[in-house]
Amino acid sequence: MKWVLVVLVCAVAGFAAWVRLAPLPEARMVAEPGPDAPGRHRGEGDYKVVIPLAELPEGAQERLEAEIARTPRARPKGEGAWVVRSALWGFPDIVRLWQVDGALHLHSGLVIGKSDMGVNAKRVDGWLERAGIGE
Repeated sequence: MKWVLVVLVCAVAGFAAWVRLAPLPEARMVAEPGPDAPGRHRGEGDYKVVIPLAELPEGAQERLEAEIARTPRARPKGEGAWVVRSALWGFPDIVRLWQVDGALHLHSGLVIGKSDMGVNAKRVDGWLERAGIGE
């Protein structure tokens, strides 16, 4: 029985280390994933909001960047890129913010797994609301 417990503890510790130490896909730090149409787009494990610049208040992108930077466990990873980790296990989500073709794009997506259980949408919508951009 003691060995089973030791093996279980080692497996959990190994998984926790893998989640926190696995290399992140560098290409995703600069990617500009679609869709590109204005609106809110929910995917499997990701969430994207596209807002025409004409609909945004002055300084909206700067306020949004400040909200992302204030997020617990958010770390900048270059121009318009952050990694936000979950509290317990440290699962990484990659966040991208950019402007193209007259629109502001904000995308947040998981790195490990298939479902984020709505975490990315909730986080992104909260950022937009606190930045004065939300509906």
